[in-house]
Amino acid sequence: MYRTKTCGELKINNVEETVELSGWIQKIRNLGGMVFIDLRDEFGITQIVINDEAMQEQAKELNTESCIHISRKSCGKSK
Repeated sequence: MYRTKTCGELKINNVEETVELSGWIQKIRNLGGMVFIDLRDEFGITQIVINDEAMQEQAKELNTESCIHISRKSCGKSK
């Protein structure tokens, strides 16, 4: 299985739950200490926050409309 939740499915009750998401990058914003990625699928948009330096370096290689898969602990609700 390539995802446990869809981007439109995440809610506040999913906080601290490990989830896998797959989708296309709609937007990337680099604010220095954090990188924000808007990940979209056919069900909605979820904002991914990257504050780990190693992962921020990997995020520099990404472009909009790239397809990615991420597995991490949820810390908030989707947009």
